[in-house]
Amino acid sequence: MKKFSLWIAASALILAVLACGRSTPVPPTVEPTATVPPVTRPTAAPSGMVNLTLDNQSGLPVCYVYISSVQEEEWEENWLPQKEMIPSGSSRVFQLEEGAYDLRADDCDNNLVDIHYEVQLAGEMTWSLEPIQRAPVLIVNNSSHEICYLFISPVDSEEWGPDWLGRDSTIPAGTTRTLQVPLGTYDLRADDCDENPLDIQNNITLGADGITWTLKDVEEASLELINQLDVPICYVFISPAGSEDWGTDWLGENTVPPGGSYTFYLPAGVYDLSARDCNGDPVSEEVYGQEIRGEMTWTISP
Repeated sequence: MKKFSLWIAASALILAVLACGRSTPVPPTVEPTATVPPVTRPTAAPSGMVNLTLDNQSGLPVCYVYISSVQEEEWEENWLPQKEMIPSGSSRVFQLEEGAYDLRADDCDNNLVDIHYEVQLAGEMTWSLEPIQRAPVLIVNNSSHEICYLFISPVDSEEWGPDWLGRDSTIPAGTTRTLQVPLGTYDLRADDCDENPLDIQNNITLGADGITWTLKDVEEASLELINQLDVPICYVFISPAGSEDWGTDWLGENTVPPGGSYTFYLPAGVYDLSARDCNGDPVSEEVYGQEIRGEMTWTISP
């Protein structure tokens, strides 16, 4: 659920050699000069480990660094100790096990600086934070439901990625929240506390002026997918009718095995539908302009 450049960083080791002779004349008094401390090269990562250097050139201090396994649905704990930060122009090395991770860096006001999904880490690698421009996303919750999960996913991502609100934060009914988000084009999704979608917006461009995302009460619907094929269904796309792209996969880590079913809960409306096998190939004709209201069934058969 989850654009990242990697470089190997090198450090300079400065050695000073001092020689002194016997019975030499006393030199004239010289004002002391500041000595340059040696710069220690990070210890090479042991087998199976990675040294990840975060190089902060964003123009902002970084106070929160999240490095979470792609298997985790939420961001794990901040990797920086309390009161430690990485000033712009500085770097810091994190050592962790090799594997696939989601990476996120926030400034000291918890605003996003950089985010990457499904990054394969191994050996010596560098995570570079480039200068960024952000804009506000104002979420206005005019619905009667509490928003417990909020997803702001780049349009080219196949997964929704981790929840932007975090495990201890919600947007109660009748309240607002502003998030600072890097400029770009995103898919947006807000869920209630039972993980039912309250609103989905696809292909939303965030410019310098920011956007306001207002949620209102809508009629809820359910769509039961029944798989009558002899292959599993690994990807399901449910996009508002007329969207330019399919958006993100609704199954996430789930699959629908042969003979199985899966129920999606979503706001009533008109949608385009696509079901695909584990290679990403459609398993049936894609459906366009399907009105979904109440309880409906979508059967995939040979």
